[in-house]
Amino acid sequence: MSAAAPGPEGPAVDAPAAASPSATRTVLGRGSLYTLATAGPALAALAVIPVVTRAVPPVEYNLVAVATVVTQVSFILVALGLGAAITRQYVLDAGGAAGARGVVLQGAGIAAVLAAVLVATGGAWSPLVLGRPFGSELVLALVAGAGGAWTVLAQAYLRGADRPVPFVLLAVVASLVGPAAGMVAVAVTGPTAVAYLAGVAGGYVLAGTAGLVVVLRAGRAEVTRRGLRAALRVGAPTVPHQVALYLALAGLVVVADRALDGSGGAANVALTIGAGATVVTAGLNNAWAPVVYRAAPADRGRVLDETTPVIALVAVVLAGGVALLAPWLVRLAPSSHYPPDVLVPVVAVASAAALPSVVYLASAHLVFACGRTWRLALSTPAAVAGGLAAATWLTGVGGLVGVGVGYLVSYLLLAALTTVVQRRVADRPWSPPAAPLTTTLWLAVSVAGALVPADGDVATVARVGGAALLGAGGLFAVRRALRTGVRAEGGL
Repeated sequence: MSAAAPGPEGPAVDAPAAASPSATRTVLGRGSLYTLATAGPALAALAVIPVVTRAVPPVEYNLVAVATVVTQVSFILVALGLGAAITRQYVLDAGGAAGARGVVLQGAGIAAVLAAVLVATGGAWSPLVLGRPFGSELVLALVAGAGGAWTVLAQAYLRGADRPVPFVLLAVVASLVGPAAGMVAVAVTGPTAVAYLAGVAGGYVLAGTAGLVVVLRAGRAEVTRRGLRAALRVGAPTVPHQVALYLALAGLVVVADRALDGSGGAANVALTIGAGATVVTAGLNNAWAPVVYRAAPADRGRVLDETTPVIALVAVVLAGGVALLAPWLVRLAPSSHYPPDVLVPVVAVASAAALPSVVYLASAHLVFACGRTWRLALSTPAAVAGGLAAATWLTGVGGLVGVGVGYLVSYLLLAALTTVVQRRVADRPWSPPAAPLTTTLWLAVSVAGALVPADGDVATVARVGGAALLGAGGLFAVRRALRTGVRAEGGL
């Protein structure tokens, strides 16, 4: 095992296993740019929460929360998982860049047709799935979903091409321009969900259109049935995987909305904040996955051994910061509707999902690299179903904190089941490195974030001081690993 890395700047943490400097620096360096794009929607949501929750009544905000779920799920459905295949196709398949561009264009056309079908049949599925009539807010959610699908397809191409700047710019348009336009619409036409969602839909469509233009201008597109079939073989089985993965958070909003008398808005606030560290790991993954794909098959396990401990440490530091600072983060929402003493434990427990998310992503790289993705269509829904079941039961026992526990349970099961899948299908199975000290630190900060009181001078000193110590110690450990490249024995 690696020795702990104590220092005057912070707590003792496991020293990250030394990576090949190029691998670790690429993931953390380029990944920081991609993280801006991946975190954009979450950051936009955080910025909008205090404005929207004050500008519209709670009933209208609940409609916004449910419509947001529909948007996110629909752009996964209508893209048929092709976003998951395009990056792999660019890096690993014979069609290369031209073939990947062709799949982007084909996927955009498919997405538009499927979104239109969902709008036409909304009156049938909305009451069954959402328990709500199909209204204008859901039509706008599906329009946003089509634009979001175009954006995802274009970003998948840009990730393969390693072009983080346009990748980030597309995310900015989708996640910031839309909400800003929505708030203008609310101010002009009135405090309704429809007004806000009209702006959001416009932002997604604008971003998606711009993304397709960027792809078209990059070079010739090789549009073939063979290329589309190959992409669908990899991507289509990931649709249940991606939908279930999103429902690890979004489905919990629906659970709270139904089980706790319209508390979907409160759940959305808490989970959006609590998932912050998980969003960062997903952002790093945009640089991490191509690094693993480009490695020789025999070297992929080594690359994961080198990079996983560092990313795990980053995840724990961020998750601990969110958990400890939750009393101030939740005050982004009006206390009259979403009181901090209710939201803080939910945020703290949900933030703990960041560590298992790293293990899940590491194993998933090898599954996608070998192209045998169909097992994820079973394992991921099973993991998320376990989390939703836990949340449904626990909300009846302990209230809103049950949705935070459900989110954590989903990611614990996801890490375990994806690793099982990876070890069955990968050409060279890989085992996640043991991380006793990082795991202990993770448990300590998560429990402290949930149980330390949200108010009082002593609690404030404990929370702020703990977050500062955690951040300084984590920064010291990561910088030390990158600077020295000294391999400790056994990883984090």
